[in-house]
Amino acid sequence: MGAVARAASPTVRRKELANTLRQLRTESKLTLEDAARHLELSAATLSRIETGIRIPRARDVRDLVQLYGVTDERRVAHIVGLVAGAKEPGWWEAYSEVDEEFATLMGLEIAATRLQQYGGMVIPGLLQTPDYTRAYLREATNPGRARPFSDQEIEKRLEIRVRRQQAIVQPPGVPYEAILDEAVLRRRVAGAQGMREQLLALIELGSRPHISIRMLAFDIGAHPGQPGGFTILTLPQPEVSDVVYVDSLAGQLFLENAVDLERHRRVWGVLYERALDEEATQEALHRMASGGGSD
Repeated sequence: MGAVARAASPTVRRKELANTLRQLRTESKLTLEDAARHLELSAATLSRIETGIRIPRARDVRDLVQLYGVTDERRVAHIVGLVAGAKEPGWWEAYSEVDEEFATLMGLEIAATRLQQYGGMVIPGLLQTPDYTRAYLREATNPGRARPFSDQEIEKRLEIRVRRQQAIVQPPGVPYEAILDEAVLRRRVAGAQGMREQLLALIELGSRPHISIRMLAFDIGAHPGQPGGFTILTLPQPEVSDVVYVDSLAGQLFLENAVDLERHRRVWGVLYERALDEEATQEALHRMASGGGSD
């Protein structure tokens, strides 16, 4: 399944800018303090710029790259131009319900050239039907919240989820692969009829050429995905590392170092080999849907 070109998002431009400035400073053998002093900034402020927390001014970026010895005007213009791109608003900024971590995830999703998701406990949000999402938020998410979502807030989050799904359903669609544990497909979230509709939706999505859905059957026994679900996002810019996203009760994690990426890719490879292929998965989904969620 080949990758397609994706438009860069503000999130990815911010990460590219931060990584580029940090790399250039390291290559020039300047400390944070030395570079910050040149701009009359604190080292803490420059550190926030180099980690993507803060977007710098264009003139500060130009001063920094000149300090770091970049003389190619085309490269200087590209790096400085990332500032404007990083400041462009994403569509999610119109929603007060979107926190910083969720905004980061959506910014990565729209730029990704490939998405790989393992669902061990829940069907991933990008594949959920509206009734599945409503039931999941009410019955799985609300009990752990100090202030549960109201019906109106649930509908707003459903609206956001539907917009997120455009990343894979709107042509040409990012190449998308999902491996779903059989337990996820048999748990009747939203009741028997709601789950049947969810299974039928998976059948339709799995028939699309750029979407692969595989089921990890019960009879394979223990497997390395049992600790929990995860998403691998492949990103296009060489200056921006790929990301593993993990969502749990402990919070949302974005893992970028080579060790974490390699470990999750290794686990993904094992799960992919042990899962049913797409054709067998489609047959299993049809059987489950015909029985209202079970054979």
